[in-house]
Amino acid sequence: MAKFLRDGYLENFTVTEQTLEQINDFLTERETATNQKLQQEEAEDDQLLLLNYIIRFDSRGYKPNEFSDLKKYYAQANNVERIIFTLDSNQSVNTNRLYGTHFEIRIDAKDPKNTFIQVSSDDGDAVDSVFSGLMEIINKGKNKNWLVRNTWSQLIVQILGVAVGFVISLIAGLQAAPHINIENSFVITFLFAFLIFSNAWGFINQQILRFLEYTFPNVQFSRQGKSSLHWLSQAFVGGIVVAATLLMLGKVFNWVGEILGKYIGA
Repeated sequence: MAKFLRDGYLENFTVTEQTLEQINDFLTERETATNQKLQQEEAEDDQLLLLNYIIRFDSRGYKPNEFSDLKKYYAQANNVERIIFTLDSNQSVNTNRLYGTHFEIRIDAKDPKNTFIQVSSDDGDAVDSVFSGLMEIINKGKNKNWLVRNTWSQLIVQILGVAVGFVISLIAGLQAAPHINIENSFVITFLFAFLIFSNAWGFINQQILRFLEYTFPNVQFSRQGKSSLHWLSQAFVGGIVVAATLLMLGKVFNWVGEILGKYIGA
C-alpha cells in the first residue's frame, strides 16, 4: 500500500477553460518529469505514469485520449456534469490503487461529495507538491457562493418562510372572515389557512433550497456564450412567481369565504 496519502473536498469554485488548461499543464509536467526520472533510474515499466481524462455531459460520458478532445467536448456540451483528471501508474491501476502512484482531481457539478482531490504515493514530497499545486489552481477560482451554501441560509429560509406563511394566513383570514357569519370567524379562517400552509411548507422549503442550490452551485462550469441565466435574473423571475402566487392565494381564499358564507350562518 502507498505510504503517503492526502485528500480533500473542493468547495465553492468556478471552473473555466483556463482552469482546465492549468490543471492539465501541471499534471502533464509532473507526468513527464517523473517518467524521465524513472527511465534514468531504469525502474520497472509499471511505475510509469499515464494521464487520463473523463468528461460527462448531456447524460453521456467520454474518455478522451487527448486534452484537446476534452476541450472540444467541453465547448460543445449543453450541460457539463463532471470532469476527472487521473494520473496513475500501471501498478496503481493493476492493484486497484492499493500500491503505486495515484493522483486524481474530480470535479462534479451535481454532487459536492464527489468533488475532491486525492493523491497517494510512496514519495511524500510528490504527494505534498501535487496536492498543493492542484489546490493552488482551484483556489484561484474560488467564488462567494459559500455565503449562501451554509446552514445559516437554511435557517433564514425557514424563519422567513414561516413569517411569510403567517402573513398570508392573516390576509386570508381577514378576507374570508367577513363572508362567514359565525363566532370567531377570523380565528377559524386564520387557523385553517395556516394549517394548509404548514402542510405545504415542507414541499415549498425543498423547492426553495433546490433553487438556491441551482443558483449558487458548489461547482460552476463557466463557458463563454453558454453561461446559465444570471442569478439576479433568476431572483427577479422568482419574485414575480411569488407575487403572482400570493395574489392567487388571496383570491382563492376570498372565493372560499364567499362560498362558505352561503352555507354557514346568515
